[in-house]
Amino acid sequence: MREIGEMIVQALERQTVAVVGGVAATTLMLERTKQQIQTDFSETRLKLDLQTESAMQIEIGKKVAEAQSSKTKLGAFSQDIKTRFEKAVEGAAINRDLYDLNFQKILDEFDNKTKTIGSHIFQIRNEDIAPAERAAQMPYEVAHTLPIEMDLHRLEIRSQNLDQSLSMLKSSRLDDVLYSQQRNDAQLTPFAGGAAAQPSAHWVVEGVLTSSSLHSKLLAGQSAQSCGSESLSLQNLTDELACLSGEQALASAEQSVRSGAVRDANSNDVVALAKAAQMLRNKGLISQDAATMFEDFIGSGQLKIVEARHAH
Repeated sequence: MREIGEMIVQALERQTVAVVGGVAATTLMLERTKQQIQTDFSETRLKLDLQTESAMQIEIGKKVAEAQSSKTKLGAFSQDIKTRFEKAVEGAAINRDLYDLNFQKILDEFDNKTKTIGSHIFQIRNEDIAPAERAAQMPYEVAHTLPIEMDLHRLEIRSQNLDQSLSMLKSSRLDDVLYSQQRNDAQLTPFAGGAAAQPSAHWVVEGVLTSSSLHSKLLAGQSAQSCGSESLSLQNLTDELACLSGEQALASAEQSVRSGAVRDANSNDVVALAKAAQMLRNKGLISQDAATMFEDFIGSGQLKIVEARHAH
């Protein structure tokens, strides 16, 4: 998931760079177009002035030469000059209006493209980047609580299947051996009863408690260790050891966690938990995704250690 998030962020960055580059290229092109129009207009106006001036000088020379012989020709020449001058002024005014109109169209198109590009950028921000940011801000526990619970449920089902397989093996092959052992124990019990020591009143059971706002689960070990004596199997619990498994143990463990002292996990805790997760992964008890998520969580700095003990 982290690689997918990085790929999404990199793709968004490339799109943003491409959009910004397109805006810069469009702006540069418009500026060059504007400068080219201004240059062309200046050159056109200069050429028009030169042509008009040259034409006027030529015509004036001709008309003056012709008007020297007749007053009528002089009047006609003067009227012709006036008419052509008015047309030249009118043409210059028309060209100027066309220049203003075309340049205004260019400015309007530039504004529209700028607004369109900006709207597209904000659309990408709202539709692509904002959901990724909200997903990144989601607490790690909320995002991965359900997969962890699924792995715990899968472990519980595997444990039940293993117990069923062991029961079938016991009924098919080990009953005779166990019966012989029980008969031998029954014969030896009267001789060893006097020397048997009483079990200790304090037992220790290893287990893992996972607790969240949605669910709590206690995975207890298969044996209880007494201080100063051998371990005791929890497969057949007595009334004295019933509190070491089931709902009573879960409630007791939650009470111990609530009343215990909380501290930050140190480097030794992180290394030990990572090795334990890898061991479970090598044994096939948890998936690779679950192990990766667990390692990410313990490395995120959000792990807390509760100094809590429960003895019976």
